[in-house]
Amino acid sequence: MRRFTRSALVLAATLAPLCAAAAEIWRWVDRDGYTHYTQAVDIPERYRASAVPAAAPLPPGTPACEVAWHRYAASQACFDAYRVVGGGLKPEAFQRCQELPEPPPCR
Repeated sequence: MRRFTRSALVLAATLAPLCAAAAEIWRWVDRDGYTHYTQAVDIPERYRASAVPAAAPLPPGTPACEVAWHRYAASQACFDAYRVVGGGLKPEAFQRCQELPEPPPCR
């Protein structure tokens, strides 16, 4: 039994960083100027050098409406990491992601 407990602890310690990294969302811009929010593994190789964490500040002077939409997009991307077949969400999504309401359209 003691051997099983030790193995379980080693396995949990090994997998814990992977679970924490699953919710880390990155922001990157493609060649057409479109901003994407994805996990690091989903960033195409050519854009990895320019990718920044989604929580990184936006450029100074970004309108408040755009900031709200960027935050919302990052939130949705975080929840996407916890979607299951059929569209449901794993319970830990609500512990690791910030749920934000959809902002009004920018004018």
